[in-house]
Amino acid sequence: MPSLQYLIDSMCANFTAPSLHALVRGAVAGGPTTLTRLARLVTEKDPSLDMGSARLLVEAAVGELAARGEVVVQGEAVWVAAGAPHTPAGP
Repeated sequence: MPSLQYLIDSMCANFTAPSLHALVRGAVAGGPTTLTRLARLVTEKDPSLDMGSARLLVEAAVGELAARGEVVVQGEAVWVAAGAPHTPAGP
């Protein structure tokens, strides 16, 4: 998968890597969520992005946070690492 910064730059998204990380952290702080819900949040913040592009950005941001041990990703589900093994509600 391309790096988050590469995706942001190539899509001309109105985000920075830190701002996307913050969006994900804020969303999962309220409880488990899904990649689809996170992508919807991204499109709300930047309406120029379609859901497919938003999903790519979310997957890259979540991947970086998971690699740092900040979040856990299992399929569509994402939650704070300290909160595992919570199970999120459906999309």
